[in-house]
Amino acid sequence: MEWQEIVRDTWQTGLVFLSLLIFTRILGKTQVGQLTVYEYIGGITIGSIAGTVASSEPDKVWSHFYDLILFVLLTYFVSYLTIKSRPLRKVIEGSPTIVVKDGHILTENMRGMRLDVDELYGKLREKDVLDLAEVQFAIVETSGELSVIKKSDYQPLTKSDFNIHLSDPAFPVELIMDGEVIEDNLRKHSLSWDWLEKQLAAQDINDVSQVTYAGIDSKGQLTVSKTTNDNQDNT
Repeated sequence: MEWQEIVRDTWQTGLVFLSLLIFTRILGKTQVGQLTVYEYIGGITIGSIAGTVASSEPDKVWSHFYDLILFVLLTYFVSYLTIKSRPLRKVIEGSPTIVVKDGHILTENMRGMRLDVDELYGKLREKDVLDLAEVQFAIVETSGELSVIKKSDYQPLTKSDFNIHLSDPAFPVELIMDGEVIEDNLRKHSLSWDWLEKQLAAQDINDVSQVTYAGIDSKGQLTVSKTTNDNQDNT
């Protein structure tokens, strides 16, 4: 491989890499298991076009890169429309389908989903359900995942069932990460450096560089994790 080819491949691949970073931020984040069929196919197509851009001849790069941008813009536009229009969202992404109701399999809905009984039982076992009689509703979501709502007799007891009422958990607040104080979080929660230093001193910590993580947990308690020396673990 000549150096001209190395330079060409480097800038083309770098262009695709940076572009995909930007495009994925624009399109938002959805876990792979939550992708609809439309989103899954769109993601594969974007990856395929990006691969074409990275391997294109120099005179074809910008033509293929335009294709990539156009497809991303169309994907973003359709995603925007599905947010604004529920009927369009149902057409593009489909609707959740009930396949089990009150312990009975809805055969017609199963047939429409092209889902057989063996697949259904397999998905139920993944949800720790072995007996169909336990199920009030089983619903195939637009992502293909199965949601299961058990009958009340088979649902676990909660504190409210015993009339026990606890305060709702608060959102955890990160104060120190990898030895660096997150000052924005201190300000947002009306906390001071002096308060933080006193809390650390109470745990024999004199320098924030000794802290890997410190934060206020969901119960309002300060949690501190000291930085450890890996060499100490070796014998």
